[in-house]
Amino acid sequence: MKKCLTVLILFFCLLCTGCGPSTSVNSQGSTDFIGFVTRLENNEVLINDVWFSFDQHTVLLTDQDKKLHKEDIELGKKVNVTFNGELQESYPRRGSADQLVFLTDEQSKTEENVVQLVMRDPRFSEVVIQSIEKNPTGLYSLRFKDLSIDRDVHVMVNVENERVIVPIHTSTK
Repeated sequence: MKKCLTVLILFFCLLCTGCGPSTSVNSQGSTDFIGFVTRLENNEVLINDVWFSFDQHTVLLTDQDKKLHKEDIELGKKVNVTFNGELQESYPRRGSADQLVFLTDEQSKTEENVVQLVMRDPRFSEVVIQSIEKNPTGLYSLRFKDLSIDRDVHVMVNVENERVIVPIHTSTK
């Protein structure tokens, strides 16, 4: 009797939670995604780990409501993307942008400088941003995947001296 009850409870839990991963981030309404432009090809822009396609109906502007054009998109810029919430499950993921709002506040400009320094560094070529944060020391910690070598990379960036520091990893083997 206990086994039957346990199986019934497990079956009910499985039925309620589903058994597969979702193929979209949010299937209702629009969603915002904030990241950095690291590639631009035709009518697609790579922002962090998502290729967003855009067309003549996509709104391009700054957070100061200044209208922009495709030619105004610069690598390293911080952008807030509004999209329909659906992303294809690939790597990098893919979605369709409804609006690209380029951020112009001081923090965004500093973070853009960090990303641009890494993108200009000859040690890296196909940067897919994963995270960026300012450390208490004033240095920025940037994590990204370099697709050219298929590796996750973690660097420290000193904005004042315009230096990208790659930490030395030691092995205990």
